[in-house]
Amino acid sequence: MRPHRMLLWFVLLPSLLATSATTVRAQWQIDGGPVCTAENNQVNPRVVSDGAGGTIITWQDLRDGNAPDIYAQHVLASGEVDPAWPADGRALCAVAGSQQTNPEIVSDGAGGAIVTWQDARGNVGFDIYAQHVLASGAVDPAWPANGRALCTAANDQFYPQLVGDGAGGAIVTWNDVRADSPNYDIYAQHVLASGAVDPVWPVDGRALCLAENDQGGPRIASDGAGGAIVTWYDGRGSNYHIYAQHVLVTGTVDELWPVDGVAVCTAPLIQLDPAIVTDGSGGAIITWKDSRAATGFDIYAQRVLASGTVDPLWPVDGQALCTAGSPQGVPQIVTDGSGGAIVAWHDQRGFDLDIYAQHVLASGGVDPAWPADGTGVCTAASHQSYVQIVADGNGGMIATWQDVRSGTSVDVYAQHALASGVLDPAWPTDGKALCQAGNQQDTPYIIGDGAGGAIVSWSDARVGNFDIYASRVYASGGVADVPAPRAAAGLRLLAPYPSPSQGEPVTIDFDLPSRAHASAEVFDAAGRRVRSLMPDGEVSAGRQILRWDGRNEQLRRVPAGIYLVLIRAGGEVAARRMVVLE
Repeated sequence: MRPHRMLLWFVLLPSLLATSATTVRAQWQIDGGPVCTAENNQVNPRVVSDGAGGTIITWQDLRDGNAPDIYAQHVLASGEVDPAWPADGRALCAVAGSQQTNPEIVSDGAGGAIVTWQDARGNVGFDIYAQHVLASGAVDPAWPANGRALCTAANDQFYPQLVGDGAGGAIVTWNDVRADSPNYDIYAQHVLASGAVDPVWPVDGRALCLAENDQGGPRIASDGAGGAIVTWYDGRGSNYHIYAQHVLVTGTVDELWPVDGVAVCTAPLIQLDPAIVTDGSGGAIITWKDSRAATGFDIYAQRVLASGTVDPLWPVDGQALCTAGSPQGVPQIVTDGSGGAIVAWHDQRGFDLDIYAQHVLASGGVDPAWPADGTGVCTAASHQSYVQIVADGNGGMIATWQDVRSGTSVDVYAQHALASGVLDPAWPTDGKALCQAGNQQDTPYIIGDGAGGAIVSWSDARVGNFDIYASRVYASGGVADVPAPRAAAGLRLLAPYPSPSQGEPVTIDFDLPSRAHASAEVFDAAGRRVRSLMPDGEVSAGRQILRWDGRNEQLRRVPAGIYLVLIRAGGEVAARRMVVLE
């Protein structure tokens, strides 16, 4: 057990027992906890909720030193790796000597998950496979060992995406070059909860688009009725544009929609990198990057109705979400819960890449409460990129990204944007650091924790090879261990900021539900009291603001390390961790 965790329980145990609080086995760690540290490299993690505050993570894995396989692991809401699952993960596909790559994951609705990937086991091109891992950690015995083949047509099928069918199965879409020409088409297939390919769907999948030239980058969203809406970038004309198609749960393409898809945007020049989310009414909102202005890529969005038509209330060829100078790219999208969506992207309107976001309403208008061209989620020094987002359940979103502001490593950060378009004031400016370990942490993926926060997983090279790590960030902006238990009366200690601190004072905010005796102290990692910030005395109800200047009782600056601020008030206790740098 790490010293700071020993400190947490050493200091809090008497108070926790006095208040009859429930002990939580806290395993979330500063800089993230290891999910898989097997030999060689583990990369490309993807995450999905387990429905109980934890997550199932899948990745491609080179532990055998030969070719990548597909593994998965379950992390509980407490941060513990599920002891019922194998250490370093359950093998979902480990066919010797062949490549399995680019996994994607969706919940099975029962605490397990369905994972799909592209698979070269025949050494004649990539095919599409899927596997079902149960909540128990076992591979579903009804499914074939090493996965169910969804498509083994000629040539290559690759970059699968999937969505749940609402009945324990999934619909999977992919890029397909089975035709004699080298052009890419769009196909989809339905795998049932039983592990069988849906017999009413065509063998090797339903063609969603067979138009001329290339169709690529498919993304998928549920239609709310067991089927799916798929979007892609499409080269059937002289440039790439954005199209979409609706496939029903019966395996047929919706006859109300145009053959080969509805044109979402055919503006001049190029539109690429679509992302999609359901609109909650059988249709979808789609976003993309757009070069119609010929000055770099901007961010646009459009709504497609369940009828297969573009929403006439929205502008033709899409609503502009950001047309700031310099390029914007790789947009991501989540629902706002009210028929609209929040879109985030990386943005080079300054010299470096930053993270911005915008809110588009169900009506097609840009939310006037949000800044024109988007809220700056993170505008810290150097580059922030590879943004991923999740809805917070209250009309806002939590974003994560990889960040090189330190100048010495690639780290992982997160930030919370409220439904109002402002950044959560309880979170640090420019984001909360989830991992600042050495070397490189990249490709973070995010899911909600069911309580207004999120769980993030990434590929981590802190010890040389890439491993899989994860961290949880709470709605309050706090990270690492599960918050200290407290009575229902409501003592609330916010995350100290800034943390890490490098010479600047740390602000410590806490809320009292009623007037009470309260005290505040700082402890070091050995459990020694460093400083009394507030001697025991009667304090009024409401927000209390303290500041610690990083000095001990003798007013000497404390050494770099991990410190704990402890608040006792009215028989309750709360604690938060702080990091001090040189």
